Amino acid sequence: MKPLSPLTSLSLSALLLALAGCGPEQFGGGTALPDGSVYTGELENGLFHGEGELNWPDGRHYEGEFNQGQMSGEGRMVFADGCTYAGEFQRGDFHGQGHYACGDAVWDGEFRQGELVQGTVTSAGGDTYRGEFQEYAPHGQGHRTTADGTDYEGTFEYGYLVEGSYRDDEGYQYQGEFEYTYYNGEGELTRPDGTIIRANFQYGEASGEGVRIREGDNGERVEEQGYFVSGRYYPSEQAWRESDTRQRAEMESRLYSEAQRLESAFSGLAPQRPGVRDVYTLIVGGDGTEGVFAREVDWVAQRLGTVFDIEGRQLRLTNGGSGELPMATRTSIRRSLEQLDSILDPQEDLLLVHFVSHGDKNGDLKLAEKNLALNDLSVTEGTQWLDDLETRYQWIIISACYSGQWQQALANPYRAVFASAAADRTSFGCSDDSERTWFSAALYGDALEMGTSDPAAWFTAANQRVTEMEKEQDIAADEHSMPQHSVGKQFLQWWQN
Repeated sequence: MKPLSPLTSLSLSALLLALAGCGPEQFGGGTALPDGSVYTGELENGLFHGEGELNWPDGRHYEGEFNQGQMSGEGRMVFADGCTYAGEFQRGDFHGQGHYACGDAVWDGEFRQGELVQGTVTSAGGDTYRGEFQEYAPHGQGHRTTADGTDYEGTFEYGYLVEGSYRDDEGYQYQGEFEYTYYNGEGELTRPDGTIIRANFQYGEASGEGVRIREGDNGERVEEQGYFVSGRYYPSEQAWRESDTRQRAEMESRLYSEAQRLESAFSGLAPQRPGVRDVYTLIVGGDGTEGVFAREVDWVAQRLGTVFDIEGRQLRLTNGGSGELPMATRTSIRRSLEQLDSILDPQEDLLLVHFVSHGDKNGDLKLAEKNLALNDLSVTEGTQWLDDLETRYQWIIISACYSGQWQQALANPYRAVFASAAADRTSFGCSDDSERTWFSAALYGDALEMGTSDPAAWFTAANQRVTEMEKEQDIAADEHSMPQHSVGKQFLQWWQN
């Protein structure tokens, strides 16, 4: 978080020097200035000099030392927005040792002409940076530690590490170049099992020619020249191309059996139980080029199973998984919705859909399998499919960038809709090194323990945790995901009956 240029905006020095010649009005409560501010304290030759207080009409307040009409020496400034600075001033600027607090962040250290140049910033979430600054952002040599114990150390530019080292509590260590917190450029990665990768990295993954050093069968260290694609090691580029061809052939074979796999999943569904509010779930992992989505599908199913009786009443579609589950395509998604709709009681049962994938700026949800191009799912199409169902009560959860567009389109009196981001915001945790997306981790993590009887409360708990995670990672407030939700009045009455 970068504070406003607090003292420059006051034009205080020029104002006070000018007032020396035009004689501010003296009265019992202090000295009134033309802008409505009031000074109480010592004067010398018509200028504020010595100990004094200055109060502005908009709520700003300074108390401390003045020198020849300017704030100089020790003092404390309180701004209209509640931000405060306590420390040394010189000629109206923060200058010297000081302490600046604004929002959930605190800056301590050496200030020069209103800017922090060396010191520490700490967020409420426990994220700490020590080192050099420019415009209140880490810039220069520094060391950042996140609340979960992850360390970044080296050269920072405008808030981001560009070259240095990384280590976390899982045992990953990296030395080299970075871009926007990703390994990016030449570097060396050490994995928890001791394997070392020396290569060029692109967005966190080894790419192209490189070296892998691992432990051999006899315990000796083995160094292997090879070729990396999305972090995967191949003995050579030719070996990768042969593997890619084989995978494409396997994909073709899978396509021929996909209809049978989907029908098999349908045949395993349990019937609706009259007099029981059954919960039927459809869990979809859209983008198979990132492993996080397939992992999330299995985890969400497991977590939902702790609060709902969904044994035999769930369908999972995923791309990029082991191949045991049906693929997530527009066809399989629509057919799955129709199949569930044909089983459950439209007045008695709940349809719960969880969708996780990458989201496009237009709201499209990414559908992709490795080595296979698929058509994405649009907001208009998905909304129409859900509107066409006989099932009245629906709970739709979407973890994807720009998913607020789905919340806006789906909101109606008989639905609860959770979206991981505002219509114009991205969400986080979609990279392949994540176990699950941040919104889902929050929603199905500790927030789930409070129960699902109050949908808005469940969402609020998850939303608060997402915001904490974003602050812990020093994500600027104007880049926060801002999850969205709506809970229809009729849905809530039915759900809590």
